[in-house]
Amino acid sequence: MKRFVVAALACMGLLAGVAAASTGSLPTGRIVFGMNHFCLEQGGNGGGKVPVDCGRGEIAVVDAGGSHLQVLTHDKVTETSPRWSPDGRQIAFIRPRAHTSSQIWVMNADGSHQRVVVRSAIAHQLYGQDEVPSLDWSPNGRQIVFSAFTGPNGGRTQLYLASVRTGRVTRLTYTATGATDPVWSPDGHWIAFVGAVAPDRIYLLSTKTHHIHVLGNATGMDLGWSPDSTRLAYNSRGKLELLNVVSRHYRSLRLYGEQPSWSPDGQWLVFVAGGYVNEIRPDGTGIRHVLHVDGQTRWNFQPDW
Repeated sequence: MKRFVVAALACMGLLAGVAAASTGSLPTGRIVFGMNHFCLEQGGNGGGKVPVDCGRGEIAVVDAGGSHLQVLTHDKVTETSPRWSPDGRQIAFIRPRAHTSSQIWVMNADGSHQRVVVRSAIAHQLYGQDEVPSLDWSPNGRQIVFSAFTGPNGGRTQLYLASVRTGRVTRLTYTATGATDPVWSPDGHWIAFVGAVAPDRIYLLSTKTHHIHVLGNATGMDLGWSPDSTRLAYNSRGKLELLNVVSRHYRSLRLYGEQPSWSPDGQWLVFVAGGYVNEIRPDGTGIRHVLHVDGQTRWNFQPDW
């Protein structure tokens, strides 16, 4: 949990003064995201109170325009990493267990029929409280790719595949640099991921040959594929960037933000900055707030369109 908490604190207020704007048609559809209400605890060395995760985070959905907010989970743990299934009927997410382990769960789009998909030892070795777990669906909705430690003592993470129907888990990567932040291209040809050691190089794994190659000089995290599988949006040193995976052309949106996700029509990106959920066009125009934060302890994170 530390990564998005620290990043949100660092970005807080950077977009607070940006007026909502729009050009052309407004975005549509539903966005799933995490929302958390942190508790305040006394900091060390006589410092002031600092926000800490106290299990009050939930998965929620909202219209792209910011209306009809609906909280889908109601328990005493903080769920993370919500991801729509390709048909929009289900949501996969990470649910921590006993404060130190995590499992992969799936629920219907309205929050009903919540069930565990992966409960094996590998799932229990998913990221601890100092990291943000990550997962994504295969385009046919039959598998989930996720990152996890290879053993009980931590170390570098690798990628695994889980069958949504049976929960069977198989290891996908054996890279020396480790692997995290997997995202499956909508055309099914690639899984993009980030190396688990600095400087956060971005890689492409062929789902046909399992051959892995580095994607130019791109470095960043929080990857998101465009619907046509030609571009990746990502967070590079706190700023949003786009990369055409064919031409290797880079475009910076010159904007602080993280955890970008594309709208189904490819006309918008949703992202977070300072706990705000925002939308912007891929050309950097039309920025608009979807959800604001309320005070020091309320944050939104990991939106998926």
